[in-house]
Amino acid sequence: MFETDRRIYCSQIGEGGQVRNSGLVDILQDTSDRHLMEHPVLAPFFRETGSVMFLTHRQVDIIRRPQYGEHIRTKTWTYELNRMYGSRNTLVLGEKGDVCIRSIAGGAFMDMSTGRPIRVSADLIAQVRSYEKLEMEYLPRKIAIPDEDPSIVCQVPIRRSDIDMNEHVNNARYFDITDELYNECHKAKRLRAEYKFPIKHGDRVFAYRYDTEDGCIISLKDEHGKVYCTVSYSI
Repeated sequence: MFETDRRIYCSQIGEGGQVRNSGLVDILQDTSDRHLMEHPVLAPFFRETGSVMFLTHRQVDIIRRPQYGEHIRTKTWTYELNRMYGSRNTLVLGEKGDVCIRSIAGGAFMDMSTGRPIRVSADLIAQVRSYEKLEMEYLPRKIAIPDEDPSIVCQVPIRRSDIDMNEHVNNARYFDITDELYNECHKAKRLRAEYKFPIKHGDRVFAYRYDTEDGCIISLKDEHGKVYCTVSYSI
């Protein structure tokens, strides 16, 4: 189990004075990243082998959005880990101890030099402690794209500011991209993302938006229809 404390500052706040969707994901991502960077078993392994955990999916259940200036505590832990794949919960608590965010994230071990998944040793996995799974609704990793015509199809720009240190679009920036296509994005009570292939600067990316009963699903694809990422909003 790993914990961080921070306040909500203007860098997380967006239109209407609320924490942006990407701001929420940044908080989750930063805590998870620190956990891995400081992990006594995994951090040395990543450094020595040139490998990483590549995020495959994320689910963010929003009970309430923290307020500007609010002190929050974020807790994260691994609840499942095998030789190829791991899953974690992350919990954001408000300054009065109430739950603001419950989340799930899954990732695969990947060799950075080849960009391909790897299988790690059973001995390594045996050294990593797992904790009890958080009580919440666990939706499937895969987001089903509706079998109907999209309500919007358009090309979306990929900016240099979307690219992270791994030379592809950072997982939080996908929400900045798709928020532009959904006017009710700030009302979302649940965010989901399925990451399939990383987008790099210069890639041509097309957004397909499908309206649903409680929100929308936006699939980002290349010009040949290959899916990069699918994002789901539920209000």
